[in-house]
This record gives sequence, C-alpha cells and structure tokens, in this order.
Amino acid sequence: MNLPARDIGQYIAKRANIVVKAAIMAANEQGELLLIQHAEQGHWRLPVGEMRPGETIEGAAHRELWEETGWTTDLMTFSALYSGPELRQVHANGDEEYDVIALFHARIIQDDLVEARVNSDAGLKFFDPASLPAMNGISQTLLERSDLAVQAPD
Repeated sequence: MNLPARDIGQYIAKRANIVVKAAIMAANEQGELLLIQHAEQGHWRLPVGEMRPGETIEGAAHRELWEETGWTTDLMTFSALYSGPELRQVHANGDEEYDVIALFHARIIQDDLVEARVNSDAGLKFFDPASLPAMNGISQTLLERSDLAVQAPD
C-alpha cells in the first residue's frame, strides 16, 4: 500500500522543540521603535532570530540586527528573558516550537545610511511607540511583556 506523504504524517510523532532566540528592541534618538515589515504577510515585527550552535546570545542579537537591517550598534544591552505558552508556534506539519527569547535594547544612531535604508523598499521603519502598526504575535507579546519599554541604552 502506497500512502501519500500527508497520510503517513499522522503516524509519525510530532516534535516539540525549545528554540533559543534573540530579539532586539531598537530605537532611534527620538525614542521611535524600529520594526521590519514581513515581505509576504505584510505585518510588522521586531528583529528576531535563532541563536546558532557555539554562538553567545549577545552575538546572536548583534548578528540578527545586522542580518535583518544591515546595521550594527555598540549600544546594546540585555533587558529580559521571556518564555511561556504565548511564545509557542505550531508549524504546518504539527511540530511545536517553544521559544525562549532574550530581549535586548539597542540605540540606532540615524545617519545618512540609516535614513537611506528606512526611506527605501527595505521594509524598515521607525514608529512612535504610541502608534504602532499591526505586528506578529511574538513581537506583540514581547512588547506587552516589556511594557513597551523602548528606551535604548545611553
């Protein structure tokens, strides 16, 4: 009997993984929060990404900021560690991902390079914390748990 892959999937155990991630709450000098727009789904989000084997969580935060925005910063500090059922994601194949997220605050100094990226098609924009757009669930949860504390380190 030759069953399609989707039918076989019901007999294979679903996996639950714990994934360590770094998120960056980056703000400019005016206290506006940097968000990235998802190209396909349209929602906005914080820069967030998985820590790689052998990498420190601080290194993951710096790498994710660079990978997702093209920017680096020397002004980044650890804020808090978040986990829990509201940071659970279920993938299409039924696998579950439970995120443990280290949140960092960063200051982005706006210069001509930053202005050029923000005012381009890169999907980057600074928002006033009082008027944030619709965001994905993880970013919304992190902002709620941190009380929208977007003050970047001095």
